[in-house]
Amino acid sequence: MRIVVVLAAAAVLAGCGSESDEAAAPQPVTVTVTETETLPPPPTTEPEAGCSTSTVRTTLPEQELPEAVASVRRRIFDEAIACDFDALQAIALEQGEGFTFSYGAETSAADFWRGLEESGETPMLDLVRIISIPYTRNESGSYAWPSAYDERPADEDWQALVDAGLYTQAEVDEMRAQNTGYLGWRTAITAEGDWQFFVAGD
Repeated sequence: MRIVVVLAAAAVLAGCGSESDEAAAPQPVTVTVTETETLPPPPTTEPEAGCSTSTVRTTLPEQELPEAVASVRRRIFDEAIACDFDALQAIALEQGEGFTFSYGAETSAADFWRGLEESGETPMLDLVRIISIPYTRNESGSYAWPSAYDERPADEDWQALVDAGLYTQAEVDEMRAQNTGYLGWRTAITAEGDWQFFVAGD
């Protein structure tokens, strides 16, 4: 809105301009004119596509783990929540001779995870969920999540998958009926803190 002030003076000239005429002359009048200025609407932009963890508000449950394992688990959780693929890849390559993230020809874990997220899959959310439920020890002695990734998972191990929202009860029942063991997303960290894999499938 803009305020414009206009000064107007009306002069009446009559006769010979006597002093009484000058005294009676109208004084300047201040007139306020209000103009309404219409501003264009702010530009609209489409929201950026979010990561599967973008709306997750959760904390990492404490588990009885060696300090090196607990530290790496915490870092993985934080970077997965942030959807920082490059930071996760850096953690994966800090120790050891390699890191398994797929059974294909991909060469970058960060690009692989990013591509899955962009296609609508939820590897980051699944990673957050599996390291938040009970673990087991795999054949090499590493700490592995979820506990259903055990040679002989118990009923409560399968139920933990359902409770965490990773699978429906029907999906778990089908996996058990196939008798192939748990082949969903799983991960493992050695006692020394080497993140070894985060993979799904056989």
